[in-house]
Amino acid sequence: MNRFDDAVAIQCGACNISGIARSLVKAADAARQDGVLAEDDPAVRLIIHQLAFLVRVAEIDNTPGVYLKLRQHCEERVDAHSG
Repeated sequence: MNRFDDAVAIQCGACNISGIARSLVKAADAARQDGVLAEDDPAVRLIIHQLAFLVRVAEIDNTPGVYLKLRQHCEERVDAHSG
């Protein structure tokens, strides 16, 4: 499969985040080999779109306080594990 096949298949409802992430890395590498910036590549963008949907990025962007709550949670875990 190539990155475009993967992107179309993923857009059909893939929900395995780790599998999608692996496809994303492969797609970004393939785009780079083709001389395309990953952030401009249609396949990469569609793969990221599905990941964003699965992890509810819109909620982070559109609901006040969600970003800060997530950030705080992670920062607390960094502090807890750095000692």
